[in-house]
Amino acid sequence: MNLNTEPQSVDERRHLPHLRAIYPEARIHIDHLFHNRHDWAGSPVDYLAQRVIHENYPHLRGEDVRILVGAIGRTHQMLAEQEVRA
Repeated sequence: MNLNTEPQSVDERRHLPHLRAIYPEARIHIDHLFHNRHDWAGSPVDYLAQRVIHENYPHLRGEDVRILVGAIGRTHQMLAEQEVRA
């Protein structure tokens, strides 16, 4: 099922514009969960992050929630690796 409502340029490699549109705001909601990467009360960080995203964006499908949290998690991992190198 294609949710794209706008035509994308041939050079555009990214998909899911509805997730790209909410990424910055969604990241603000869950950034604090990724800062120290510890489990919160015995629950894995990504599980909690998915719950927070689902609560804030109930219209998203489960797959979309996992994609969004995964992208935010990868961003945090990349930033942590850059800090170690610096």
